[in-house]
Amino acid sequence: MTDPHIPLSIVIPCKDDWAVVDCVASIPDGFPVAIVFNGCADGFPEAVLARIRRDGVGHRVLGEANLSLALETGIWMAPGDRVLLMDADCVFAPGAVEAAAAAMDGGKTLDEVFKGRVLFRDDGGLRSRLVARSRQHHTAEVLTAYKPPLALDRRIAARIGGYLFDRRLVWREDADLDHRIRQAGIAIRPVEGCLIHHEPLEIASDLRSTFRYGVGEALADALGKTLTDVPRSVLSTLRSQGVLPALYMLFRNRVYTAGYLWTKLRLLTNADPIIDEDPRRVPPRS
Repeated sequence: MTDPHIPLSIVIPCKDDWAVVDCVASIPDGFPVAIVFNGCADGFPEAVLARIRRDGVGHRVLGEANLSLALETGIWMAPGDRVLLMDADCVFAPGAVEAAAAAMDGGKTLDEVFKGRVLFRDDGGLRSRLVARSRQHHTAEVLTAYKPPLALDRRIAARIGGYLFDRRLVWREDADLDHRIRQAGIAIRPVEGCLIHHEPLEIASDLRSTFRYGVGEALADALGKTLTDVPRSVLSTLRSQGVLPALYMLFRNRVYTAGYLWTKLRLLTNADPIIDEDPRRVPPRS
């Protein structure tokens, strides 16, 4: 049993990003934090924790780099049922966490999830602006149950298959969660005032992630999963963000397709067999 009076917990998966220190620093006092390090270099978790100056931070270290497993682990290690999912390379705007907590206090937590807004920063350069505007279009202009920031009551797992994130689906985990939430009739509620800022991304980093998203779609096909898609057509990007972001999206979509086809080929040759396991299994709570 969890204590119903425990406040909203912040869950942060982290592989090797020092920005997690700033992320934690942006969380107001009084809100528990669960960091799940996954696939980190030896000594990295200890070095990060030494830089964090606040109480109420729990952590777990996983040997494999697996975002879905890290999220599921963090959700179930949190001290209370209400969790706010965050990324290590983002920071909360003032009042954001409190706004999410208030929305959950006034909402129907077993019938709703609560979605904040993300703004993508750029570093002033053209390439960084292209990535920021592309990301803004395909992840932030349509209301979804994609994290970050996404607040939910983990007890909704009982309505969506018994789990929130499937460790077999290492990428596109948000799209899988969103689809199952919608299929269960759970509403997605926007939260005014819950705003986060994403640190600037370079093109190489964005395209690396894009390739992995294509990998995730191929894995979802193999697992028989349906994913919720987000706007990423050249035409919709042109209408929303202009010519240069649309041209970048054209190239970005080719990289996505490359990741998809590469994984399809590896699955056909059994180079990357799908692990046959129950997605409801996570490491025991400490």
